[in-house]
Amino acid sequence: MSDTEVPPLDIGWPSGMLFRGVTRVTMHTHPPKDNGPHIKEVVRRLIQEASKVIAIVMDMLTDLHILQDLMDAAWRRAVPVYILLDDQAVPHFLDMCHRLKIAEQHLRNIRTRTLRGTGFALSFGRLPGSLCNKYMLVDGEKVMFGSYSFSWCTSRMDRNMITVMTGQVVEFFDRDFRELYAISDKLDLYKEFNIGRPANRTATFTRAKVDRPPLPATTSRFQVSLGDSRKGDIKVPAHKYYNPKYFLVFEDRPRPPGSLQESGIRKASVLAEIQEDMDAGRPRAASSEKMDRLNPLPSEDMQENFHNYFLKTHDTSGCAVLWILHHAVLNVCQVCFWFITKFLTKSVPYTK
Repeated sequence: MSDTEVPPLDIGWPSGMLFRGVTRVTMHTHPPKDNGPHIKEVVRRLIQEASKVIAIVMDMLTDLHILQDLMDAAWRRAVPVYILLDDQAVPHFLDMCHRLKIAEQHLRNIRTRTLRGTGFALSFGRLPGSLCNKYMLVDGEKVMFGSYSFSWCTSRMDRNMITVMTGQVVEFFDRDFRELYAISDKLDLYKEFNIGRPANRTATFTRAKVDRPPLPATTSRFQVSLGDSRKGDIKVPAHKYYNPKYFLVFEDRPRPPGSLQESGIRKASVLAEIQEDMDAGRPRAASSEKMDRLNPLPSEDMQENFHNYFLKTHDTSGCAVLWILHHAVLNVCQVCFWFITKFLTKSVPYTK
């Protein structure tokens, strides 16, 4: 096994798809047939329409127009461009790049590497081979391959043919390119053109510390959280004690100040206010003349006396709930008494 690290596709590569669609094939030749487009224009259109990635395996790359399209795609549209060249064609490629006056911004999204053929082993050494593959992957969706090299001579003087295919067949070229890229050698364009490498633009931002005032103590309906507040006199909300079950527990024990459980004059005044509000809106029961002759219903004075007695005997343990229950019991008794008297008046026969 080799101890050389596998070069990563560090500027981006489209993720593999389970199914790339039905394979479709289009043929182009030079010279063109059936009024078809020029073979060079087909290649340039594919480069100009790329948006995800461009991967090229080529024996010769010296066409200035195609090189200009690749630089524009990498610089202006930020499309990752991977180029695998034959080792013997590198000097010609560098000469054309020098004529284009390539700068640092053009190389940010371009990765170039070189590769040789498998060669042939002999007793005195190994004969070198050449890279004769010629294809271009675009966005992981299209592939162009054939006898056409990206040079001026092949587009003007030679007879060539290319095939543009889409669909599931692109998966084969995708895998083949990654295999060739893994065994290739690096071609450092920054070093070849004496261009400084771009600085690491990843900056670390530290959040400025903002002095904020301490949060106020929480006295919500369901919790009392002191937290880090400086206040030490936090009181339990009064509404927490507004529950009948607390009256059975506290009775005459001291209550927190400001709560509804506070004993003494405050509680009596609260009950008096509740009584006045309820009596002001309470309808009076009207009795007929016949019922007044038999036996009048208990008067409101009787209820007032009972209420005053209730307040005197329960000034510390009585509550508004018990007071309401006592009024409800009196009303039920009145209704029962009225039904009994009504029944007696109908059942007793009238005698002269």
